[in-house]
Amino acid sequence: MRSDADAVGDIIATRTFDRADGPVELCVHKPSPYPDPRYDADPANPPWRCFYTIVFPDGETKHGYAVGIDSVQALLLAFGSAGHRIRHVGNGTPALRPPAQW
Repeated sequence: MRSDADAVGDIIATRTFDRADGPVELCVHKPSPYPDPRYDADPANPPWRCFYTIVFPDGETKHGYAVGIDSVQALLLAFGSAGHRIRHVGNGTPALRPPAQW
């Protein structure tokens, strides 16, 4: 579990993807306000952040988040970011992971 588990929030959605080498588990956490002076155009209406966690068949775990102007945009961006991380190795090369399906 992450050390900042309280900031991550409750899991609101999960999906298990099938891959030739085993299942890939995606957990998406409840979006929450993200007050940060770097992103706050209006401190009374801060942006939102949505965390996600991906666990690959070999035990590799990736954590990430997306920031949006509201909870819906943060959630949609988190889904897009997680999808990219499920498909791409992310080690600075264009290498792809094995295809995942559901």
